[in-house]
Amino acid sequence: MKHPNLEIIDRFFDAYGKRDLNSLRNVLADSVTWSFPGQHPYSGIKNGFEDVIGFFDTMGSIMGQSKVKAEKLVIGANEDYVIESQRIQTDREDGNNIDHLVCVLWKFSDGKIVEGTHFFASPEAAGSFFTKIFKTEHK
Repeated sequence: MKHPNLEIIDRFFDAYGKRDLNSLRNVLADSVTWSFPGQHPYSGIKNGFEDVIGFFDTMGSIMGQSKVKAEKLVIGANEDYVIESQRIQTDREDGNNIDHLVCVLWKFSDGKIVEGTHFFASPEAAGSFFTKIFKTEHK
């Protein structure tokens, strides 16, 4: 049987993919925070439902143009947290690519996602990747 918090993540991505805001509000706390590390224009802490959804919109757009290959390496879950470790590879036409390890730590309370935090094996490589994308998109 799948861990309940993994099911919440699945419901989040299903609702997000359908742009079903009512279902998203059932799995994402209004006061959710999301931390994306680095020294690049997309880094920082996103606060609240709208800000976090906007962040996912931005990352979805970037990764949608990046021909991402994501390999899930390890997933662990307990009552309050899920940790996902992945290898992410991109194949962008502009040659700005990354092949790195990333972890996402999800925090839950009362059956909802209340916090997310990304961790990069190489913050410098991730920062360079996202900075180049930002500069390309904002010429």
